[in-house]
Amino acid sequence: MNWTIYARDLIGYQLLERIEAGDDIALLPVGSTELHGPQLPLGTDSFIAQAVCELAARELRATVFDPVNYSWPGMTKYSRPTISLTMQLEYDFIRAIVEQLQRTGFRRIGIVQFHGPGIAMTRLAREYFEETGFPIAFYGLMRMTGCGKDLCRERNVAWEASMCAAAVKLLNIKAQIDTAPIPASAQPPLTGSAAMKKITGTGAMVGCLGSHDLHHGVFNEKICAETGLEILRQLAGQIIETMPALGEYEKLWRDVNLGNSWKHQ
Repeated sequence: MNWTIYARDLIGYQLLERIEAGDDIALLPVGSTELHGPQLPLGTDSFIAQAVCELAARELRATVFDPVNYSWPGMTKYSRPTISLTMQLEYDFIRAIVEQLQRTGFRRIGIVQFHGPGIAMTRLAREYFEETGFPIAFYGLMRMTGCGKDLCRERNVAWEASMCAAAVKLLNIKAQIDTAPIPASAQPPLTGSAAMKKITGTGAMVGCLGSHDLHHGVFNEKICAETGLEILRQLAGQIIETMPALGEYEKLWRDVNLGNSWKHQ
């Protein structure tokens, strides 16, 4: 399909014309710049999120905006190559973008993030709707049903690394990937990991911080870009299938008066 995917490639009036024609879907990929061990590039999360957005945009006639490459990194904050934002700063920055996308005229806005645990964006999706009555969709790719973890276990291939390899190829990015596996025996245990698992095993949450370059993003399986592409397409397919529902949801709430309340007669 001859469809210009990225907003940056459009003249301003062309963007407005497509919105007026009903192509009112905006996708915003959100990743990170963080250490992924000695094997994967710092932009791994961003590449995966952007690739999924590209695949979805071709079918949805959606407009993809440039990826946000900085976010709250979580456990990799210790690492010198990681660019660390607070959750609040990530929230405020993405919210400002969403507000401008809505002002431009987009009625269906999807935030697509490959980074865990996505607390800031989960909060944004809930609070933005509760405060404005305008729904946005947050697609936390790591936790979606099509994330492909089980598939990679079955095939004994590296999950994140395979997705990264596929994304780099799809986006035609010259990123460095070291395909040599790191033996599990060489990977030091995360400090307090046994105690942490007792807590998180109940569904509760506790802070997690690495202290060694082998604590995040490492893999000891082979990379399979074909499997990675299969997963990227699965995730894009879920966005394609559900964006129409976001449109229905938005229409149902368009004229709702949030100031109404039940009064006792």
